[in-house]
Amino acid sequence: MRKNLSLLFLILMLTACSIQTTNTSDNQQTANTASKDSSLPSGKMDPSQIVAPQIGLSDEEWNNSRGTVSDGQDTNSKQKPTRILTSDAQSIIIYFSRSGSTELLASKVQALSGADVLELAVDKTYSSDYGETVERANSERGVENRPKLKVDIPDLSQYQTIYLGYPIWGMTLAEPMASFVETYAKKLDGKTIIPFSTNGGYGLGDSVDYIEEVLNENDSRADLKTAFAVEGNKVDQADKDLKAWYQKVAK
Repeated sequence: MRKNLSLLFLILMLTACSIQTTNTSDNQQTANTASKDSSLPSGKMDPSQIVAPQIGLSDEEWNNSRGTVSDGQDTNSKQKPTRILTSDAQSIIIYFSRSGSTELLASKVQALSGADVLELAVDKTYSSDYGETVERANSERGVENRPKLKVDIPDLSQYQTIYLGYPIWGMTLAEPMASFVETYAKKLDGKTIIPFSTNGGYGLGDSVDYIEEVLNENDSRADLKTAFAVEGNKVDQADKDLKAWYQKVAK
């Protein structure tokens, strides 16, 4: 009798383990599928190396970007400006980021597009103090005293599509991106231009209109696509909208 009970107990245990293993496998497969569906594909830029402490801050803490902390090195205190150039890419992401939000967004665009990447840097980095940066940017804009770019721009003739990534400063292009557009407008002739930006809660401002104005002034005919915009503290929440935007502009 005891042997029969022992055998029955063993059978029940094996059956329970089998069911648990099957359920665990099914749950893991479901989790992997959900993760695959919701996450962006991996790209060449490494988001784990991007410092952007404002990501995830509440709107109150962030205070329309006034709560943004910068390292005073335009996000490059621990690494050189991003430069990923290949001989066969037909698209390139050119971006400027002071506090990391735009750089994180650029990494997401790069993961979707597989484009080459060039980070703009300036001769004199902006202050880690938000107010001082605003004051300097307003001064540069007011007298059209654009900051000097400190970057070797590659031959743009290789690329048909150019993504321009920038933060919104004073309701328009951040000054380093304005410097790039004004200097290289003629090189953008015949290109597809796709802007994307981060902002303090006020949207794109006149940034796209300004890009178009500079291109027209330089007789540079480009196909300017709809821009993508997201608040700087919410870039980590933008994947779904970003994918939908990318599918439209990248056709």
